[in-house]
Amino acid sequence: MKKIVLLFCCILFSASLFAGPTICPTPVKAELSATVYHPLSKVEVACPDKDAAEWVEKHLEEWYGEFAPKVVKTKFKAGQMGKEEYGLKMGKDGVEVVASSLQGVRYAFYSLRQIAIPKRGTKAVSGWIVPEGTVQDSPGMDFRGIHICWFHETEAWEVERLVRLAAYYKLNYAVIESWGSFRSDVAPWYGWPDGSMTKEEVARIKGIADDLGITLIPQINVFGHATMARSAAGKHAALDLNPEYQPLFEPLGGWNWCLSNPEARKLIQDLIVEQLEAFGNPPYFHIGCDEAIEPSCPDCLARPYSELFLEHIKAINETISSHGARTMMWHDMLLKGGDPRWSGFYANGSAQTAEGFKGFPKDIVICDWFYGEAKQAYPTLDYFKESGFDVLTCPWLNQGGIVSQGKYAHEKGLHGILGTLWHHYFGADLVNTSFTLANVAWNPETPVGNPSYHVYNHLRQVGWDMGVTDHRHTGIYYGEIPSEPELDN
Repeated sequence: MKKIVLLFCCILFSASLFAGPTICPTPVKAELSATVYHPLSKVEVACPDKDAAEWVEKHLEEWYGEFAPKVVKTKFKAGQMGKEEYGLKMGKDGVEVVASSLQGVRYAFYSLRQIAIPKRGTKAVSGWIVPEGTVQDSPGMDFRGIHICWFHETEAWEVERLVRLAAYYKLNYAVIESWGSFRSDVAPWYGWPDGSMTKEEVARIKGIADDLGITLIPQINVFGHATMARSAAGKHAALDLNPEYQPLFEPLGGWNWCLSNPEARKLIQDLIVEQLEAFGNPPYFHIGCDEAIEPSCPDCLARPYSELFLEHIKAINETISSHGARTMMWHDMLLKGGDPRWSGFYANGSAQTAEGFKGFPKDIVICDWFYGEAKQAYPTLDYFKESGFDVLTCPWLNQGGIVSQGKYAHEKGLHGILGTLWHHYFGADLVNTSFTLANVAWNPETPVGNPSYHVYNHLRQVGWDMGVTDHRHTGIYYGEIPSEPELDN
């Protein structure tokens, strides 16, 4: 009996997994045939953006080579389409794409690429076919982002692959946090001397991101995490090799910047401007500010910490605003720990930091991170929104939490969602997080489904675009016998 039940479950799983063409993120409306396919020989593009047809020709050539379809530019009829909305129609006469912007065109062709398959019955690719049907699609959130850490051990290809996958999944922002890996000219000592995050690599990946329609946002921690290393590691990317700069940091572990030291603030501002310029002056800049500790510096202790904290954040925000960007920051230090209102959620601040928050400029975007699934409401999200701020919900790993937070953000009209990866660039964590985040960010009300084989396909396509030749750069693990976590099959 158990064998029969198991077999039945396998059949149901297979049917749900291979029922027909699947697009990530799931479109708002799609009617696609599972059996009727037509040659991908011609595409008509209707878009007022003069660069749209050229972008399409370039990428169809990249994806399909000698079998790339002919591109025909047609007249766009003005209507009520949103800036990221697109329409896709596929039939025996070819493919028609309609969008009011280049971004909408990109998204249409990302969808098309996911459902196009090689002609069947041959040994090698001899052309491409697409299912008959239509797609009408637009995003449910304006800000759809992912937070990527560039650690000392991280290689540039890993970041590029994550950025490419995020763009393919129709996310429009990627926060890049340097953990001691950025090669600064302003302060060459602030970071590991062999860091792989060079300005040349940043410029290269930014060029790819711009072309694919995703905006990169730099991050520097301006409060806690000043070590640019995890507390558990006990490392300090600046002081371990350069002890002469100790006055810039709090005496206890160097974990915080010394907020009372004007030299520290000036250096932070210079580092921010340097990265804003390196990233091409993006519309946002993330300043971290999570998990700071109480001050140990006598100068900091001599002043009301609420005033010092507020003064510091306002000064940093002014620097960022003067360069045409908006400040983003984590939320937890803005909530007093132990306050029963935040029970079960992350509140790491003191009465002083919570008091300082009351004077914050309203143009700051609050990034509220929570790594679980709430049963009913998310009071911290509500608090920041009701306080007059744009708010991003920031889940991690937990699929139920990602779905729940995404739906809540959509229902409450929040600024959007910023999913986090930290060091989970591989394995099931990458598969589940990327696929779930993309679906929830785009279309919060649609079931996510099973991601595995779809993500494998998409990572393979990303690898082709990168010109991958090293087996370590393929799939979801470096090798096939990883020590941790172990493969399930």
